[in-house]
Amino acid sequence: MTRKLWLILIFTSVIHVYLKGQIIYAVDVMSDHLKERADATVRNECLEVDMKSANDVTIRITRAVTVHNKNGEAHGAIELYYNKSRKIRSVKGEIFNEFGISIGKFSLKDFRDRSASGQSNLYDDTRMKNYNPAVYNYPYTIAYSVEIKENQNLLIPSWAPDYDYDVAIEQSSYVFTCRPTDKIRIHQQTYKGDAIVEETAKSRIYRWELKDIKARRSEPYSPPRHHYATHVRIVPENFQYFKKTGHFKDWQELGKWNYDYLLADKRALPEATVRHVQELTKDMESPKEKAKALYKYMQDKTRYISIQVGIGGIEPFPAETVDKLGYGDCKALVNYMQSLLDIVAIPSYYCVVEAGSYKRDITADFANVSDGNHIILCIPFENDTTWLECTNQKIPFGYLSNFTDDRLVLACSADGGKILRTPKFSDTESLQYREGHFKILADGSLEGVLTTTFKGGQFDNHYYNTFLNQQDQTQNIRKWYDVDNISVRKIDYEMISEDKDSIAFRETLDLTIKSHVVRSDAYAILHNNIFNQAQPIPATRNRTNDLYINRGYTDIDVIHYTLPEDIGTSAIPVNKRLETEMGVYELRISISNGVLTSYRMIQLREGIYPKEKYATFHEFMTEVYGLDRGKYNLSIEKEAI
Repeated sequence: MTRKLWLILIFTSVIHVYLKGQIIYAVDVMSDHLKERADATVRNECLEVDMKSANDVTIRITRAVTVHNKNGEAHGAIELYYNKSRKIRSVKGEIFNEFGISIGKFSLKDFRDRSASGQSNLYDDTRMKNYNPAVYNYPYTIAYSVEIKENQNLLIPSWAPDYDYDVAIEQSSYVFTCRPTDKIRIHQQTYKGDAIVEETAKSRIYRWELKDIKARRSEPYSPPRHHYATHVRIVPENFQYFKKTGHFKDWQELGKWNYDYLLADKRALPEATVRHVQELTKDMESPKEKAKALYKYMQDKTRYISIQVGIGGIEPFPAETVDKLGYGDCKALVNYMQSLLDIVAIPSYYCVVEAGSYKRDITADFANVSDGNHIILCIPFENDTTWLECTNQKIPFGYLSNFTDDRLVLACSADGGKILRTPKFSDTESLQYREGHFKILADGSLEGVLTTTFKGGQFDNHYYNTFLNQQDQTQNIRKWYDVDNISVRKIDYEMISEDKDSIAFRETLDLTIKSHVVRSDAYAILHNNIFNQAQPIPATRNRTNDLYINRGYTDIDVIHYTLPEDIGTSAIPVNKRLETEMGVYELRISISNGVLTSYRMIQLREGIYPKEKYATFHEFMTEVYGLDRGKYNLSIEKEAI
């Protein structure tokens, strides 16, 4: 072969590869509908899991995603976690500009390595490698492949290709390989059809695939994406995890395994602590009274620190360790509280819950260890089940906040696991009731006292302000009550009910608001609704998501204004009521005996409503917004000449 021909072949080959790259990752070859409403588009993605045995699992990820704008940057970033059971073997990647031309390559050495611990973690043996492309010209495409080795099979990676709003999918697939003799359970959510299965003498291969999925845009009051996203999960019936083995096919068996292998031998306490608990409760008759005293003892003695070490962060430290050190994570503190209750023969359940502001159940018909990120305690008193949050040293006995309310949890016991539901606050129980008495001074200033009671799901709206110093309390009050020229002269807080079914506390503020009422020759203009004004919500055209109200609540504001002598009392009363399926609003203004009373009530009703209802809800909230900011004109009576 002549040198000239050889150079031509090399040049042709390079051009072929170059053009191939352009064809694959050039943005203009992508279908237009996969760019619409998309911050990012997954061009090609494959998650492969090869379970050779219970302690030999290989995970391969290949992924190419086009980032269209700054909002899509997070989808171009890579985060890889590793610990003693999970090793990152290799990473290779490349970045392409909008024309599909390579502008850089990267590998594992380009990743930043750091602890996965949060600020509240004392220690966490999981670490993270992350990579953020230093690209600021959009669009661009990042393509990479990752290989990870696991020596456990309890936590098999799940597939959720369309989990995020504002992301389109050109192609995504999930391939799971195991031995023909392995028994696995599969859970599919919103995937049409079943997996394609191929079997040979040595392996069984399952394949799922999605193509050509348009981005589903994020919209106000949308349900969490996990409600509707495609999700495929796999759990082997026989597993190994950090040298522990087990078997489960339902929640009953998983709860039993948790109890027998993670909890049962960790509730012994020092004899001195046992004697102290017995002495503390000796004169108490009811089990609930004893439990309440022991809960306070636990809160006073311990503090929460996250400690994610040992068997994958799912096994608690022994109660004796917590008793000695005075701190622990959610697992350890719940186990410690159980140990205290054991001394006085009060049974309790260690409960696994998916915590967060959005309610999320564990999957009732699919036992797995991925569901759940927090532990709480259940005390099954006869006809009066009580729940305890053990990581919060300030929260009242028997109160669960919106972090763990109204969701299915797994209760673990010697008899096995059982599914329970945490308490729910109704629209009327989640009450914020505010009443104010103000005097309008001659210069238009207000002077008076504002009292607010918080109950149910709204109990902790301002509750944690009670534990701050006066300066921080005042700063928060000025932020929450965003009123011009407001001054806080005094702040008082008090618990008014500690019964677990009606927990409530009261905030009392002594306030002045300068120049609030504006006078003209003929009128005094009063903004009657000062402290609780609804915010506007945007209109959405061609809405694609259902309307979702995460929690219902009721707010009532009753404000009394004592009028100056020169203000007329014959003003026209206001009586407005708005009602939709999603909520109700009332505004009433009247004058009696020289006092103007403004009554404002809004109630939103929790639920998922058809997307067509959003227009009605938007109209409702827009009118509420206008009424909340309304002005009330009071006539000024001039003295006779």
